[in-house]
Amino acid sequence: MRKVCVIGIWHQGAVGAACLADLGYLVIGVDNNKDRVERLNEGRAPLYEPGLDDLIAKGISSGRLSFTNSISEGLANTRDILVMFDTPVDENDDVNLTEIFLTAREIAPYLQPKSTILITAQVPVGTCDQFSQVIRQTNPKVDFGIAYSPENLRLGQAIERFKHPSLPVIGANDSKTLDHVEEMLSVFHTPWFRTNIRTAEMTKHALNAFLAISVCFGNELGNLCDEVGADAQQIATALRLEPRIGAKAMLFPGLGFSGGTLARDMRTLKHIGERSGYETYLIDGAWKTNERQNQIVRRKLQKIFGALKGIQIGVLGLTYKPDTSTLRRSAAIEIIRDLVSFGAVVKAYDPKADREELKQHSEFQFYEDAYLAAEGCDVLVLITPWAEFRTIDYERIRTCMARPVLFDTQNMLDSDYLRTCGFNYFGIGRGTVNKLEEI
Repeated sequence: MRKVCVIGIWHQGAVGAACLADLGYLVIGVDNNKDRVERLNEGRAPLYEPGLDDLIAKGISSGRLSFTNSISEGLANTRDILVMFDTPVDENDDVNLTEIFLTAREIAPYLQPKSTILITAQVPVGTCDQFSQVIRQTNPKVDFGIAYSPENLRLGQAIERFKHPSLPVIGANDSKTLDHVEEMLSVFHTPWFRTNIRTAEMTKHALNAFLAISVCFGNELGNLCDEVGADAQQIATALRLEPRIGAKAMLFPGLGFSGGTLARDMRTLKHIGERSGYETYLIDGAWKTNERQNQIVRRKLQKIFGALKGIQIGVLGLTYKPDTSTLRRSAAIEIIRDLVSFGAVVKAYDPKADREELKQHSEFQFYEDAYLAAEGCDVLVLITPWAEFRTIDYERIRTCMARPVLFDTQNMLDSDYLRTCGFNYFGIGRGTVNKLEEI
């Protein structure tokens, strides 16, 4: 049985380790967080991801999956190493590579001859070369190959995305390493596009920048549609019929992308331009458009209520995405802070938000029940599109609110039904901004 060591166990690493074990590898995951490793060995993932706890427990039960804090234990008797950190970013969405390069120094003394290191952590172009340099400075005699593959996981869909990669790209600077990595990844039954390391690293930046610009375009179009009474949802559906755009284009109006995946790569490309003396007008414009977009909640509520001081706002959904538990880099938190800074009082509910993370937030009152969060509120704002929000009893919600205003930032609810329930319903880009009713 082929042994694989996965280093860095949070979202990406936990999913990768569990999936590789499920595909038949003997997998040992390494992370320096002792409490996290203990929980993992009990079959508990570091965050909520549908099916992940069960997949980890299955791997542990089969004997193919285990976790440790020891680098030496993880690298014993294996030449296949995957570096799968969820690379952190600071408040400006700039990447922090401290843990990545610390890993290079830590693994260098324990590398087996002819080891292959596959990095899937989201890192700036050139990082793999720096990673190699750190290893060679620490252990000059070691013989190893290094490759990069851009991950494209999505919170809430990560297991399916990992097992069926939508961007099957591997980069290495020698054919031997490319052959080895392609053979190791053959369990995915996917043809792999082969290139050099820096092109593979740059491919990840290019993908996320393209998606980010698409999001910004859809949002800006939606804002304009609200001003003239057109429906950007229907326009997006129509545009997807055009083959040059495609059926999965990210054009539907809504909130801006929050920090992390897309923002990280936008910042990386901007920094490349700055170092090169090249003005990145398109990326800079998209960045400014996105920064403005999440203020749309406050701006629309100001149009409805005027001043927000003392206005009671109920928020549905706090997590970064549906089907996850993390609040890290969540748009909902950013929006709530903006509302509170203008004097609003916020009550919130989320079905899976990490209760430990919630303790770090005093800017809103959290409730374990959507109806309690809505009670006495002047407006209810839906932010994270959890499926359960489609099935809430909105007639009951309406009776417990002070005023019947519902702002659906995801355009996910049945607007006609909600209006029959007595709500003033608003979405984004639905052409309703000039159709406010008396409240």
